[in-house]
Amino acid sequence: MTRAAVLEGARELFVERGFDATSVDEIARASEVSKGAVYHHFSDKKQLFAELFSEVQGSVMRTVTEVAAAADTDWQQAVEAARTFLRSYAADESARVILRQAPAVLGQERIREIDEKVALPFVRGLLEHLRDTGQLQPVPVVTTARMIFGLLCEATTLVTEGADPSSASEEAETVMLFMLGGLLRTPQTSGPPAQA
Repeated sequence: MTRAAVLEGARELFVERGFDATSVDEIARASEVSKGAVYHHFSDKKQLFAELFSEVQGSVMRTVTEVAAAADTDWQQAVEAARTFLRSYAADESARVILRQAPAVLGQERIREIDEKVALPFVRGLLEHLRDTGQLQPVPVVTTARMIFGLLCEATTLVTEGADPSSASEEAETVMLFMLGGLLRTPQTSGPPAQA
């Protein structure tokens, strides 16, 4: 309970003021816990941010997994996964703010470590299924998964930094789905855009 309260308090402050302008004392006050309680769960403010970033990514990936699982075909599963990933950030301002701050706070190496735990397994699993069912072009799955996730991350950057996140998401979806469709033995396109 205390850990969740600290994460929620920190999220509100990081979104409102930014990482650098937020102190551990302020996080403790916002969370209605002692400063010692904050340090009991997190070694420092940076670790707290890393946990928060991981939680944001994990929440997005849970939504992606649920939506993709309801798709009728393997290709539609990939389409819905990509769309949901981008639209989740387009719809959640606080997630976009956290994502924008992450490179400066955590650095690319730490972000990559978190992504490899939280998001890459889903992408890799989807590609392995397409390979095992004979639908994937003869490409190395691990390398392809990393490249696709890199594409998703760059698309998400466009969404988080754009003046109009919804429009940025739609544009990124269109490009990304044409690129992903080329990985299949029978090339696919996304078809008409799904209704939000």
